[in-house]
Amino acid sequence: MTRKVMRWAIGLAAMAVGGLASAQPLGIPPGRWWEQPRVAEQLGLTADQTQQLNTLTFGHARTMVDLKGAVERAQIDLRAAAETDPFDAKQVRQSFAALQQTRMRLEAERFDMLLKVRQVLTTDQWHKLREIIRQRRERGEEPGGEAGRRPLRKWRN
Repeated sequence: MTRKVMRWAIGLAAMAVGGLASAQPLGIPPGRWWEQPRVAEQLGLTADQTQQLNTLTFGHARTMVDLKGAVERAQIDLRAAAETDPFDAKQVRQSFAALQQTRMRLEAERFDMLLKVRQVLTTDQWHKLREIIRQRRERGEEPGGEAGRRPLRKWRN
């Protein structure tokens, strides 16, 4: 396999693995949506719920930052493995496997946090949040705007 083809394959694999980060399991929007006054009002969030959401996101923040850094390091390691002379396909595969495992740990942490967010909301609030998200997407608004995402327009308050 030529270096050009290998770079293309690694780039494609990194995009596929990176695509996991942009998918939001459970349909919960990224970011601190509960701090938007209009959303909080529409959902009828209590002060206690807002505090719980803040506490749990801060609790996961350090781990998420560390895991994002580990993913970036694994991506660098994969690129370095692909550029070595002589080329070692086995090492590239091992580097890719390490990247996948690191990405899975990040996604598992993210999913755990989302489950906890869901547990803070009542069933009615959950359905209202899903409806708010659906309506905003229909208007061409994309929730969030975090790294790796390109919002069509910012969420309106």
